[in-house]
Amino acid sequence: MVESLQPYIVTSWHGHRNDQEIPSAVQTVWNEKYVPRRGPGPPGRPRQSNVDLAVLNSQGKVVYWFDAMQNQGRPGQSLARYTNQQLEKAADQLNLKIGRVPRRAIRLPDLAQARGVRVFVSLKDDRMLAYRAPIVEVVLLNDQDWKNLEYSDQTRKVPASTLMKWMSHVYPSGVMERTDPRSKKVYRIKSVTGDLTQSPAGSSDKYRYAILSGIVQLTDEGPDHFHYSGKVEIVLSYKKNQAKVFSMRGVFDGIYPRFDRRQSQVRKIPLHAVFESRPN
Repeated sequence: MVESLQPYIVTSWHGHRNDQEIPSAVQTVWNEKYVPRRGPGPPGRPRQSNVDLAVLNSQGKVVYWFDAMQNQGRPGQSLARYTNQQLEKAADQLNLKIGRVPRRAIRLPDLAQARGVRVFVSLKDDRMLAYRAPIVEVVLLNDQDWKNLEYSDQTRKVPASTLMKWMSHVYPSGVMERTDPRSKKVYRIKSVTGDLTQSPAGSSDKYRYAILSGIVQLTDEGPDHFHYSGKVEIVLSYKKNQAKVFSMRGVFDGIYPRFDRRQSQVRKIPLHAVFESRPN
């Protein structure tokens, strides 16, 4: 169903009800979403999430909207099925006839003509299963980036800052992202710090290996110096008699602290990432 929306503009907005500038479409949704409950029963509103999807016509008028997470917890119906059903209702409002979209094979982003690193990031949240789905990023690297990881016969220190280009993508996605309250832009990772140890790790008939490991700390652009850390373990392979990196595989295991406003405490959520060199 989502593929059927390709001819249309799909966009998003993140904000709060007390913001000074709120898009008119968002205000329309919130005017209906937060109206007090009427009729019999306890006062207030039914339990709702803070994520909504709205469909607008060509004049920018909201023709249909729904709570994107209201299906959570319903037995026998996945969130994807619920979303498809709601989008079908929206299509009816626009007099659109949307047929069944054939399932497409999953294709991961990749690098065909250049070298880089592919990063898979997953937040192991026990409350929101959607965060467990990996986010995939591909980062192009230049010769100097790879030179920082060349082979050495001796154990040596490698500054984590030299891995900044791809390590900065170890960041939870979606509403777990921290945003600037004024611009609504996501805070990016501004620094990756720590000393990693690179040590020789044996050889085979065609290759020799090294292990790169240590603790890294990631700090974002926010004014409160928010940061989190984790352990990095990477296996590097090199062709015999060559210092250049042939391939790389690694993992990150850390903790992402998330403040829970309902419980007024910080939740420590496992954050995992996998790294692999591409195209090797």
